[in-house]
Amino acid sequence: MPKGQGLEELRQRKKELLLESDINRQIVRIECCQLRLKATEWRRGLLKARTAYKWIAPIAGVAFAVISMRKKMHAHAADAKHNGHGRRKSTYLKLLAPLGISALRQAYGFWRHARKRDTSA
Repeated sequence: MPKGQGLEELRQRKKELLLESDINRQIVRIECCQLRLKATEWRRGLLKARTAYKWIAPIAGVAFAVISMRKKMHAHAADAKHNGHGRRKSTYLKLLAPLGISALRQAYGFWRHARKRDTSA
């Protein structure tokens, strides 16, 4: 095998390898872009799920509380032999007490924040 022919084959092989390397780089770049797009889609989906959870969880909690309180009310009404006017009102107050306490805490927090802001200004 002559020297010139061996060098020519090596040059040809080098060109093929460089071309293959460039193709592989472009493929990796495309796959990275596809992964970024998929991650963005997942992030949007998670944000939607988180937003839905923020709305559904409190509503479900209140619904479960109302259902359990109504069950307790009906159980007490079956045990009592009087007309139940006083008991029913107190039971509804017991149902609303946690919501009232939560509203008072929130209002107190707003009041404290406004008070701190006024003193610092």
